Amino acid sequence: MARINNPLRALAALAISLAALVTSTITGDPGPGGTAPVRPFRLDQVQLGNGLLQEKRDRIKEFVQAYDERRFLVLFNNQAGRPNPDGVEVPGGWEDGGLLSGHWTGHYLTALSQAYADQGEDIFKTKLNWMVKELALCQDAITARMHDANGTKGINSTSSAADWVPTHPGYVGALPEDTVLRLGPPRWAIYGSDLSKNTWAPWYTQHKIMRGLLDAYYNTNNTQALDVVVKMADWAHLALTIGDKNQPGYTGNLTRSDLNYMWDLYIAGEFGGANEVFPEIYQITGDPRHLETSKAFDNRESLFGAAVDDNDILVVPADRIPGRRRAQRLHANTHVPQFIGYMSVFEHSGEQEYFDAAKNFYGWVHPHRHFAHGGTGGNYPGSNKNSELFQNRDNIANAIAEDGAETCTTYNLLKLARYLFLHEHNATYMDNYERGLFNMIAGSRADESSTESPMLTYFQPLTPGSSREYENTGTCCGGSGMESHTKYQETVYLRSADGSALWVNLFIPSTLEWAEKGFAVKQETSFPRADTAKLTITGDGPLDIKLRVPAWIRRGFQVIVNGIPVSDATASPGTYLTISRTWASGDVVEVKMPFTLRIERAIDRPDIQALLWGPILLQTIGAPPENQTYHQLSLYSHLKLDGDYVRAATVQLSPKGDPVFTFASNVGNLIARPYYIGDTQAASAYFRRVEPNIVFGSLDTKIANRKRNDGLPRYDVPVANVTSPGNDGPTFLDVVWDSAPFETHDAFVRTVNDVVKSFVAQGVFTQEEGETIVKGATDAKDGLEE
Repeated sequence: MARINNPLRALAALAISLAALVTSTITGDPGPGGTAPVRPFRLDQVQLGNGLLQEKRDRIKEFVQAYDERRFLVLFNNQAGRPNPDGVEVPGGWEDGGLLSGHWTGHYLTALSQAYADQGEDIFKTKLNWMVKELALCQDAITARMHDANGTKGINSTSSAADWVPTHPGYVGALPEDTVLRLGPPRWAIYGSDLSKNTWAPWYTQHKIMRGLLDAYYNTNNTQALDVVVKMADWAHLALTIGDKNQPGYTGNLTRSDLNYMWDLYIAGEFGGANEVFPEIYQITGDPRHLETSKAFDNRESLFGAAVDDNDILVVPADRIPGRRRAQRLHANTHVPQFIGYMSVFEHSGEQEYFDAAKNFYGWVHPHRHFAHGGTGGNYPGSNKNSELFQNRDNIANAIAEDGAETCTTYNLLKLARYLFLHEHNATYMDNYERGLFNMIAGSRADESSTESPMLTYFQPLTPGSSREYENTGTCCGGSGMESHTKYQETVYLRSADGSALWVNLFIPSTLEWAEKGFAVKQETSFPRADTAKLTITGDGPLDIKLRVPAWIRRGFQVIVNGIPVSDATASPGTYLTISRTWASGDVVEVKMPFTLRIERAIDRPDIQALLWGPILLQTIGAPPENQTYHQLSLYSHLKLDGDYVRAATVQLSPKGDPVFTFASNVGNLIARPYYIGDTQAASAYFRRVEPNIVFGSLDTKIANRKRNDGLPRYDVPVANVTSPGNDGPTFLDVVWDSAPFETHDAFVRTVNDVVKSFVAQGVFTQEEGETIVKGATDAKDGLEE
């Protein structure tokens, strides 16, 4: 075997070296964002401090550390013809020998490398190094069968599962290579459970393994992991160009049409973010074949071109389905990762259409399919009852499904938002990232320890009175969850490529060590349990520090440097405030960002609303009354000029400092608490706003609080039994209080007068009613001022 493998390795190394010489102009840092104008820090440069996210992290690290890594290699060894230890079982779930087996191995590799980068604990690197070594041996054993004189299974094989000969060198997997190749011509395998003829997202699994190996290289400098993943990339190039050459009926290399046909197949054609890893391997090796491989995943028939043109076709009518194979509704977590890959292609090719496609696609999801907890995807009346699929555009209230958003999709949306920000620096990406991170991702881990189960969510339901379920060994969300909770520090800080600026994006207790620049930053905060942060600078010299001013800020944002307020700290919410100065060790930056309680209305139905405390979604506890779909709340009578809904509630802190709100409702007190709390209590993320009359504090005008007709909902694809466009819209009081906070009572009255004129002009109120409303606002001065 040694006489066979060594020449192969030598030739591969020579090819890499020659390619690297030819493409010596490739520059940048390794990994995602490595060529962007704003770049990430290595994970080991940022240490997470104590707080909410550290609590979630430690629970998942406890599981990752305790889990027997040998279980991941059982199926790989079977395919390689290598022995397994007695009594070691496969992980289970989807990792049971079925057609998605192997993907969890990749997730676990990533989690191990991230857990090691977190605090340098050797146990994680030891487990990781062993797994990489074993995967390398499996890869070698499988490739060696191509040269076996018997043409059957490998030398010293101990497994009947190894009775197959690979078509191309470099494959490694928990299933035969055939389960991947059969997706394409000439067999065109479809999604199913038959191990002999079906397939299930085979390139998704390959992506997870390759991503895990690349992360092992980036986070722990494991060069063997790089060797294995480069061989896998070489194999992938052959599989996606030459294809299934040994199959009867083979007609030649795969065409663009063949590839399009493959990727449009529901679930079977799901490739995750496979196209993201090949440009990174191209950057490392200089081999242009890997960039070519990444472009093989372009979904050119039914989605890519539409994304470039900003033509939202995530859901289409039955008579306007593009492509030969796609369905009316696209699967959310199939497609979000594709656009992460397009960003990677853009980074390493410079081809603008890939960036445009990713940016436009993201704009279809945010805000048009964005739930209050940061997720997307759901059922709606008349659809096919699959909550993993995208809902139609601007459908929120009618898409609150039985299952709700898939956690994996939010994991990938955060990656895409981060990638886009590195190139475009739009604070909205980070506002969305923060929303998803502190709600759906933090809320995806149960607040209890377990070394037997990752205790992670799959779906996170939004249906009123629903509960989260925690388990998910072997599933996609169980895998991505292991990653999410071991990399909380990755986006807290970013840096400009030239080292001139430090971006502070998230308020998370942490310490940055920027040795190359000679700076360290310690951030002390209890966010999101508190609304202040202190950054202590170590190091001397000029540096721009860019502080995110969250979009949820309503009043009182303040930045203080060494006890002196920054003069332009009135920066607009949803932007960055730049502090340019020559820093000295010991300098302190204090950030005050007062939380307010506010509401967020569903795009399609304004009376369906969510309560938010800063970036945190609040869930009301318990199921709604039997005769109501939602809990109902009336809140306007409590408001003052500042517009803070906290006046409608009493607030207490839990022992950990989590705010707990109590509201008076039509059926008694309602308790609301942060979404990130991870238990199985029945809860509701949305409520129904009921405001019958126009009131200003305790003054009741006796005029009905009528709606403006904004033609809502306006769905691009019909919803059963829902007229679109409809005649719904915000109420009079909604429109008035959207302008809060008000500096003075006079400013409030002017706003009321302007809105009255608008509503009278539209025929919502008579002139006489309008005059009564304005008089009420004027007379309510004492009740509205603080």
